[in-house]
This record gives sequence, C-alpha cells and structure tokens, in this order.
Amino acid sequence: MTAPNSVVEPIERSWKELDSLVESLGPSGLTVTGADGWAVKDHLVHIAAWEHSLLALLEGADRRTAMGVAGEAEDTDSINAAVWSLHHSKTPEAALAYFRETHSLLMKLLATMSDADLQLSYNHFQPNDRRNTDDDRPVVDWVAGNTYEHYAEHTGWINQVVRDSSAAR
Repeated sequence: MTAPNSVVEPIERSWKELDSLVESLGPSGLTVTGADGWAVKDHLVHIAAWEHSLLALLEGADRRTAMGVAGEAEDTDSINAAVWSLHHSKTPEAALAYFRETHSLLMKLLATMSDADLQLSYNHFQPNDRRNTDDDRPVVDWVAGNTYEHYAEHTGWINQVVRDSSAAR
C-alpha cells in the first residue's frame, strides 16, 4: 500500500523512534523530570497538544481551543505554559494515552489528504484566522513542524532528561 502523501512516511519514522524511546522508559520513566520542571510525560502531552492544534488547523477550527487553552495569548511560550499547567497533573498512563490517541486521530486525517492538499496555504485551511497575506506558505510546513520535526526535537530533550537523571544517581 502506498502512502496518500509524502509526509506520512517521515512522520511514522520519527514517531516510531519517539514511541520506542517512550516504551523503553516504562511508566516510571515517564515521571523522570528535567531541570526545567518538565517530566517526560509533560513532553508527550505537549506533543499531543500541538498535534491537536494541527488537527484544528487542517479542519478549519480554532487551534488554541483544540489545545484546551482558548483565550491564551498567541505566543508559543504562553501556549506551552498553559498546556503544561492544564496537563501537568496527568498520570503517566493518562499522558501516554493522550499522546497515542491524538497521534492516531492525526494520522487518520492525514491519510485522507493528498500532497496537493498539503500544498494549499495555511489561509486556505484557516479562513477565519488568517495569517499575514505575505505568508503564503503551504500547510505542509505546519504538518512537518508539528510532527516529525517536533518529535525529533523532543526525542533529543527526553534523552537529555534521562541522561541527566542517570548521571545524578
């Protein structure tokens, strides 16, 4: 079976790497916390929240509402802090379920989209929340940034949290 578009394969490859890391840590490893106060489970919830934002983008819905932080300032740091505050008390099991369920929803939606769909602009998908008209990048840029590029970034941070935790023992 061939992929419906060119983003499915890099998403799945990067997801598999991240999910394998998470599996190797087990439930107790999801509570390992870095110097910034973020536990591994917080990274997973963060990724899932941004995948919800991507789902909303592609469905023409409000992105911050989809993340559970409607009314927050639009800057990334404020959104990330609000997401952390909203989900920080989740158990490792609940965080992991949220992480995996959200990814499954996103992959189902992406399976319905072609490369031509993904070349449409952000403003095409978000006519009620348009970006600057000079910014006519294709939505595939947001797909990459909120999936495989994001997974790789957090895989690195999670590995660092685990290394730092091991060194502290």
